[in-house]
Order: sequence, then C-alpha cells, then structure tokens
Amino acid sequence: MTKYLLVPFLFFSLNSFSQMSIPKKQIELIAGRSVHGSGDIRGLNFSVEYSKYFKKKLNWSASIGGTIHDGVFPVFYEYPTGVQRDGSIKYTTAGLQVMTHLGYNFFKSDNNELLFRLGSVLRYQSSSYWDVVTVLYPPLTGLPFPVVVFENSTPQRTFAIGGTTQIKYSYTTKHKISFGILAGFQFDTNGDNILHLSLTLGKRF
Repeated sequence: MTKYLLVPFLFFSLNSFSQMSIPKKQIELIAGRSVHGSGDIRGLNFSVEYSKYFKKKLNWSASIGGTIHDGVFPVFYEYPTGVQRDGSIKYTTAGLQVMTHLGYNFFKSDNNELLFRLGSVLRYQSSSYWDVVTVLYPPLTGLPFPVVVFENSTPQRTFAIGGTTQIKYSYTTKHKISFGILAGFQFDTNGDNILHLSLTLGKRF
C-alpha cells in the first residue's frame, strides 16, 4: 500500500522541482535584418534585452538597441570625352531606441517558449534621406553633368514615441543557453514603420 502512495508523491515532487528549475529571468542579444518604411530601405537591427516572468503566462521585457538602414539613388552620366561617372546619391537612416514589452506565453516548457508581445518604443533617429529629389540631365540644362535638386521638409534629427508588436520563439539548452527567432513591427509618431526579423542568443538565470 505504501508504494502506491509514494508514486503520486514522487510525481508531484519531481513536477514541482521541474517547475522551480525553469529560470524566470533572461538576458539576450538580438540582431537581424529589417526594412524601414520610409523609402523601403533595407538594413540591420540590434539590441540587448532583459526579460522576466512575473506570472506563469506573463512576461515583461526591456531592451536598448538601434537600427541602421542605407540605400542608393542611382545617377550615372558620361562626359563629352567619353569618361563614365557614377554620381549616385547615397543615404543612411539610423536610430537608437528603447523598448518595453508585455508578453503572453502561448507555450512554455523546460526547453521551448512561444510569446506574443505588445509594447512601446522611444526612438531617436538621424536621417539623410530627402523628401523630394529631382535630377536635371544635360539635355535640359546644357551642362555636361546632371544637376540634383533636393527638397527637405522634415528635420534631420527626430525624437518619437510609438508602439511595437512581436512574436518570439526560443529554445533553451540544459546549460540555460537560449536560441531563438523574433519577428516584429514598430511604428512611431514620426511616421516611421520598421519590420524586422532577428535571431536571439540568451542566458537564462
């Protein structure tokens, strides 16, 4: 009789130990590709994140990081002597940002985790991207090279607040090292929309 009573006791004990062994905190490095909606500019995003479970299914996180996107507006021309020139216009949009998220855990075990997160973003951005550009070529101007006319109606440096949504999956090894993938979208009061897909590497504790 005693051995039958011990079975549920041992199961409960092992289950409790397993639950207690699941780390609630984590620090992660996040990096990947992203697309900036202002001009559909491709680039990179990167961040460092701290996260913590404060309830069984609820997770809070905070991160600091940035993005950098660049592109080229092609302008090629030829001098009367036949010399080819590349006068393309190169531009960069980069930003630093702080984000916080509240995540809901759809699935979590000792090794796997699937989160849906909503949050906010505070972003500083500097951009050399123009609002309007016009290229006047030699047949119109009579000059042996193109003339580029820029129009700027927005500031180069901006501060903005916004919202963000993410889906994140991660796998944790027995050494509490996690690997994962994160897809997200953010928007802000400056009218910037950024899509990103990243890989994650973290340590749980």
